[in-house]
Formats: sequence, C-alpha cells, structure tokens
Amino acid sequence: MAPGITEISSTFEFDNIVKSLGPNQLLVIDFHAVWCGPCHAIAPVYGQLAAKYAHVKFVKIDVDKQAQLAQRFQVRAMPTFKFLKGPGGREVAELKGASPPQLNALVAQHAGPVPAPTASKPTASSSTGSSAPATAPADATSSLLHNITSKGLTCLNESASHPLSSIVGPNAGPKGRSYLESDVDPELLIAIPFLEPVKLKAISIFGGVCPSQAPKTIKLFINHLSLDFNDAETLDPAQELELSEEDIRGNKVELRFVRFQNVRSLHILVKDNQENEETTRIDSIDVFGTSESAGSG
Repeated sequence: MAPGITEISSTFEFDNIVKSLGPNQLLVIDFHAVWCGPCHAIAPVYGQLAAKYAHVKFVKIDVDKQAQLAQRFQVRAMPTFKFLKGPGGREVAELKGASPPQLNALVAQHAGPVPAPTASKPTASSSTGSSAPATAPADATSSLLHNITSKGLTCLNESASHPLSSIVGPNAGPKGRSYLESDVDPELLIAIPFLEPVKLKAISIFGGVCPSQAPKTIKLFINHLSLDFNDAETLDPAQELELSEEDIRGNKVELRFVRFQNVRSLHILVKDNQENEETTRIDSIDVFGTSESAGSG
C-alpha cells in the first residue's frame, strides 16, 4: 500500500475517519476489487495523488471485503471514486472508471488549500536571531513522462499488437486496456529519450494486472545513442534491479541518484519476469526526477 493511503478494514474504521475530517477537509474513496484490471492500472496514479495532497485523506475499499460500505454508496462498477467533505461525509463528486485525467482534475478541484502550519512557540535558540527552517523542503521530483520525446522511443522484441507506444508517448491508450508485451521470449529492451537532460531519482513499473508476467530482473543504461541485446549483455549497467511483488504494483523504486545525472536517454533491459512466463507484460512505466534546467535554478 502506497504511503498516505488507508485500506479500510471495517465499517467502524471508515466511520471514524469520516468523523475525524476537518470542516472542509476532503476524503477520497477508491472502491476497487482484486480482480479488476483497471483498478490495478490506476492504482499508481492514486498513490501519486496521495503523496501530492498530504492534507487530503485517501482510502481504499475492497468491495468484496466491505460489501456493506459498497452497498451504502451504491457502488455498481469498479473502480468508483467518491469524494466526501467534512465530518458529516457530504458527497461532492463521483468518478466511475479508471481515468487519470479526470481523477487528477477532481482531486485538484476539491482538495482546497493546504492548511497553514500551526505557529510554534519561540525557543531559547530562536530569540538569538537565527533559526532553522521549520520543515525540510519538499521532494521536488515529479514524473518526467512529459519530458519524453516520441522520436527514438522504441522497444526491441515488442509484440506488434502491444507495443511500447501504447503505454508511453503521445499515442498511449487508456490505462487498464493498453499494455506492452514481449514477442518471442520474455526479454524487452526499451529506449526512452528525453527532450532535455534530466536527473533520475526513481522508476515505477506497473505489472499488477498479470503479476506472473511482470518484469523481475531489469538493467538500466544511460546516454547510449543506440543499444541492442548484445550490447546490453556486454556493457555494465548504471544499475541492476530485481523487482519484488510489491515493486510491480507501481511503487517507486529508488535509483542510485549519483549515477543518473545529466541523463539524455534511458535504456531498460528486461531480462525475465516474475514466474518465468513465455512473455513479459508491462501495463505502465513512469520515471521520476527533475530536469537539469530546473535543478540548476
């Protein structure tokens, strides 16, 4: 479970969360099911929103485990997102289906301003005229999908019916129904070029719809004009990762930041998948960091 999200385990727990809401605080509910592909596909987006809007409450409700709550809110399709406000749980919006743009827009519309921090009493050290910042600066890293150029965006051994372009780039299809799949064996070699140099901090690969086909061993290479499978076997990667069952649910996997400075292109070699299936499937890819121009500002 992504940080900032509560998986509801009982009606009592849910009701207490609603009662604890501030006068105009937003609560977002994700009604989902384990068997629901679109629910898994949009889960990383939901996690990113929870990280971005710390003053908003985010919960998930499994409709099969919490049938009473699903019935209370008349949930008929998954995923369904409900937006409640205040300790009375006033419903202000609803979204049916896995639409990241609509979900982002509704959260932004109803989240409200970040509450002002509570003023702290001055301490003996603060009276001397010098004081430390009250809080550490927020993590400035964000998704770099907008910084990817379609020119040079390729994948070796991709299936003709499920190419990389279906999940990354301007022609990406709807999440939950579009995915990348390998062709003749589990290996994939993905090339991602950036519009400008970037600093990479984390990568997210979601394969939760078919976990057995999700990537397991991956190698990351940077700043190669071109790379084939033979090159990838002989060159030293910037980092090698073994993705766990938790990682393939779209969690951010931290990179060795010092090795991923001034990155103009990223190659991802997928060696195998979680359960040695014949082909590998990836439902979404995201990379996180900052542009070099933003970092230097």
